[in-house]
Amino acid sequence: MQIPEIFKQAISDTFYDKDMEIWTFGTIKDDEGAVIGNGKLEEIDSFKGNFQFSTREYIQQEYGKEIEANAIVTCDKTVAEIGNILVYDDKEYTIKSLVPSDSHITILVEGDSNG
Repeated sequence: MQIPEIFKQAISDTFYDKDMEIWTFGTIKDDEGAVIGNGKLEEIDSFKGNFQFSTREYIQQEYGKEIEANAIVTCDKTVAEIGNILVYDDKEYTIKSLVPSDSHITILVEGDSNG
């Protein structure tokens, strides 16, 4: 079934109210080229989406995979890839899986649920 764009926009306007960023992950170097650690390197996307913590059991049952994730993000589009870092509410989450559908994309992430 093809979802009309006007319907997708209505979903986006209603449910996608949280600001998110996608960053690449890699080796961080100082100005002289010395490796100082690993982490987020470059922001490659920002969008509004919906964020909710979930149980690993629910995620496995719902998506039928063994995915080490503890939160579900939905949005209308993103350039995110597995391994990128999703930043929401000043916290970082590792992207574990991307599940596209006709009306949105689901991003399964793992991070600190205690803040």
